[in-house]
Amino acid sequence: MEKLEKVEKILQTNHTFLTGGGGVGKSYLTEQIIKRYKEQNRQVVTLGSTGISAVNIGGQTIHSFFIFGICQNTEELIHQDKYNKNRIKELNKILHNVDLVVIDEVSMVSSFLMEMIRYRLNSAGFSGRLLFVGDFFQLPPVNNKNSFNSLFDEVYAFESSAWGSFSPIILELSVSKRTDDVEFFSILKDIREGKLATNILEYLSSLRKNLDVYNDNPTILFGRNAEADRMNKIKLSQIEGQQFILKAKIKYDKSLNEKKLDSWKKSLSVPLELEIKIGANIIFCTNKWGKYYNGEQGVVRDITDEYLLVEKYDMLVKVEPHEFTLNESIIDDGVIKNRAIASVLQYPVKLSYAITIHKSQSMSIQNLVCNIDNIFETNQFYVAISRAKSAKGLCLEYNGQNFYSHIEKCLMVDNKVKNFYKNAIIKNID
Repeated sequence: MEKLEKVEKILQTNHTFLTGGGGVGKSYLTEQIIKRYKEQNRQVVTLGSTGISAVNIGGQTIHSFFIFGICQNTEELIHQDKYNKNRIKELNKILHNVDLVVIDEVSMVSSFLMEMIRYRLNSAGFSGRLLFVGDFFQLPPVNNKNSFNSLFDEVYAFESSAWGSFSPIILELSVSKRTDDVEFFSILKDIREGKLATNILEYLSSLRKNLDVYNDNPTILFGRNAEADRMNKIKLSQIEGQQFILKAKIKYDKSLNEKKLDSWKKSLSVPLELEIKIGANIIFCTNKWGKYYNGEQGVVRDITDEYLLVEKYDMLVKVEPHEFTLNESIIDDGVIKNRAIASVLQYPVKLSYAITIHKSQSMSIQNLVCNIDNIFETNQFYVAISRAKSAKGLCLEYNGQNFYSHIEKCLMVDNKVKNFYKNAIIKNID
């Protein structure tokens, strides 16, 4: 509660950036802040930089909310707005009335996108507060080589002049909520910052020997979808018995753009058609207090018309369908409300034999194998191994020739990010 009050007090007068490594409680504290604002009847808009982060935070994507379309800069945006006058008018009403805009996974917000956000806020006379949440040491923006800003080598949100004008107070969480393994958390901290000490390389090499993890129904993280999909199909086919296809129930507003609907459905953490058998290993994709958490593993013991019976740690839980909603913000008599424009009713699980690193966002996984053959993004390696709850339950899988050389590439961190954190004034709130 003390941390919540600290953030709330700072937000009274300043925009804020809440940061910290994987598993330190950024998402939980953000949820508490949003809850507190709503309890006080204050207006909140929650946004994610990607479809996955938008679903995780229960909000919309930045592009959808701000009506950015395919624009790459403010010049293109101004031109596009000529054809969206009514929608822009409604957006401005919302921004004029909102008290807090939360932007999650800000590391994936590019500098040009941040400039466009500032343009929207200024145009609407926004007087509320911004809460940026994320870690620039994690997944970076997709750098569009054709974008205006790429000509000036500006990639990250903090490189934009908009970031400077917002001048957010930087608050850091540093105590792990995901693992009690002190040595593992210390190693993760060094990896996050791109340190290449000999002891770190030897520690990571030792994780290749954790072969006992394979005996505990692990989840294998892959860098690419193809490998994950292939393994899940193979593992499911090896289980004897009837295969069920549990289809999601989908509802949507007929006026909803088809591309927007398809994009949202692809960003969901669960499949629209869940292929499953009794005896299949699954992973939970949402939190349900007292029952399961995002990233927890289990085994399907029964399939009924109303629920799945899942065994986890010698206990059985009934898992009922969960409603995922796509919302849009509307203003009704000066009050900002969320209106569901699409919903998917599906069991909040998927096969856990393999998933992609991107789809593991926000998960805490007990038994984890990280396949690092196809690590292709900056800090993707750190994002992957920081999903693990302990080193004991983590195994590194690499099928190449030179492990140490590959690891050194995986641990590379952009100097811009290093310098940002080195030079920034950061307040620790743990």
